[in-house]
Amino acid sequence: MVNEAEKRLMKPLEEMDMIDDFLFTEIMSDKRNGIEVCRMILSCVLKREIGKIHFTPQRAVPGLSEKLHGIRMDAYVTEGDENEDDRGDFSVYDIEPDNRSSNKAELPKRSRYYGDLVDVQLLNTGIAYEKLPELITIFILSYDPFGEDALYYEAGSIIKTHPKIPYNDGVRRIYLYVNGKLPDDADEDDKKLGNLLRYIGCSTKANVTDDTTKRLNEIVTVTKSKKDIGVRYMKSWEILRDVKEEGREEERANTRAETERADRAEQRANSAEQRVRELEAILAANAQS
Repeated sequence: MVNEAEKRLMKPLEEMDMIDDFLFTEIMSDKRNGIEVCRMILSCVLKREIGKIHFTPQRAVPGLSEKLHGIRMDAYVTEGDENEDDRGDFSVYDIEPDNRSSNKAELPKRSRYYGDLVDVQLLNTGIAYEKLPELITIFILSYDPFGEDALYYEAGSIIKTHPKIPYNDGVRRIYLYVNGKLPDDADEDDKKLGNLLRYIGCSTKANVTDDTTKRLNEIVTVTKSKKDIGVRYMKSWEILRDVKEEGREEERANTRAETERADRAEQRANSAEQRVRELEAILAANAQS
């Protein structure tokens, strides 16, 4: 049960933005709205029309073993015809909103891990290496990931010793900062992406500036008014609180275990030191006799 102190810490549902995990998850849970939102995001980011897409919200991908943790992708999207007769003739997108700046340091390796697990899953379905689809991970961030105050960052593989040689491994990692600045030579597509990101970062009527953000605002409004959404929000907060508490208890247990090990080591050292003193006393007594 959420107590009064916790309620004061909770962001009011009516003030939630699309970049907030709970609201984005709720939007994605409606398949029709989820597909529409993913299509709008992909169209603005890739600056082209998006073809036939398939959409899976909150897709879980297991780790390579029981000891390695899996991942949960907020929006897993494929574009094209993913079928047995034409394997590899499609693209895969992972859309990940993130407003936790504490994740900043781990972002590049987190992106790497996500992509690796997706590739393993694709290979397990029978796709040959040369047929692996293009994989594009899109992080939408409330914080600047690389400190250049840019709206758009993209990372990819290159041959470092010969950067002019094309090296296409089919992997693109796109990082979007919702409060980043447009480039000086921004065109209409850049401005449309800027409008989209500003609305995702702060989902208010003040940031409805074009047809895309107008439609997003309609979806957000409908989602916030869904039946029982308040109850689900409270439950999600309770789950998050319990997970954090489990983490803190595990940390406390580890600390206790380390303290106990240190105490035992100190006791062994003290016992050894006492034994040395006893032996020295015996030797000294034998020398005098």
